[in-house]
Amino acid sequence: MLTSFRPWIGFAAGAALFALAAAGEAADKIKFNMSWLPQGSVGGILVGIDKGYYKEAGIEVQAVRGFGGLRTVNEIDQGQFEFGYGNPVGVVLNRAKGGNTRMIGTINSRWPAGLCYVKERYNPKTLADLKGFTIGGGPGSPVHVVLPAWLEMNGLPRDHIKVVAMEPAVIDAALIEGKTDLAECWLASSWPPLRAQAKAAGKTIDWIEYRKYGLDIYGSGLSTTDRIISEKSDLVRRFVKATYKGYEYMQKDPRGSAAVIVKMYPTLLKEIVLEQVQEINELIIDPPVRDKGLGWQTEERMQKTADFINKVYKVEKPIKAADTYTNKFLAN
Repeated sequence: MLTSFRPWIGFAAGAALFALAAAGEAADKIKFNMSWLPQGSVGGILVGIDKGYYKEAGIEVQAVRGFGGLRTVNEIDQGQFEFGYGNPVGVVLNRAKGGNTRMIGTINSRWPAGLCYVKERYNPKTLADLKGFTIGGGPGSPVHVVLPAWLEMNGLPRDHIKVVAMEPAVIDAALIEGKTDLAECWLASSWPPLRAQAKAAGKTIDWIEYRKYGLDIYGSGLSTTDRIISEKSDLVRRFVKATYKGYEYMQKDPRGSAAVIVKMYPTLLKEIVLEQVQEINELIIDPPVRDKGLGWQTEERMQKTADFINKVYKVEKPIKAADTYTNKFLAN
């Protein structure tokens, strides 16, 4: 009887050794640039880390704070990060300078920014009512070039609103204190905390959205480089799948997702993070291509996006939309 069991004992031991080897196999370690501080807009990545979606995909993700979308894309191109929360503006400008970054999925299916103002001071009905207003803009912020071009698009002079160079950390406070008339606000990012900050000061914030006045372009999403796409396509596919699994979880459980993010970053306020999560949940859905799943980028919208950026930044050799994105890693 003992002899008859020996083959099974050997098989079981072999299987155990195989399982241990598989468990001990090193995961792909990558760094993800969040483009700014941890917040709801990058919640899918943070939820994916907490829920083990990346671990299941054989990836170990380190989420790192960033310093703006343009810098994020350049740092990805330089090899400091494998992936990041990049934007089409950064990708087009990077490629215009010989870089090789590319969008591999959208998160902001619409441009998420607008011009915020204090309702107790102003109540503009049209863009014409903003004549002579001032707005704070951080170094390298797209507002310095996007705002004038957007005004021109709407038949107004490029200096209709004056952009004042300021440090990002004081822009919102300057608006609330009345040192500036406007501030650029971003859904799923600065918009919820600004509203809370204003409420604490007895003020009310409202805004005018860029997209409601003709700016029909994509916002930030997932970006990487052509080199990584070529050399590590399987890693890209696994990363993209796990990331959108995180965003799908946020759709199903916004409050639980906010709790996850605050658990990871205890200095954040849960109600503000929840508002950010709810806003990105809306932004990530692109109704015309809903059946394609999260992240899908259309040739038409990408071309509009590239054309706008080429124009406003006066790119000498315009970048084609086809060179800025790919849908090959997204589920159909």
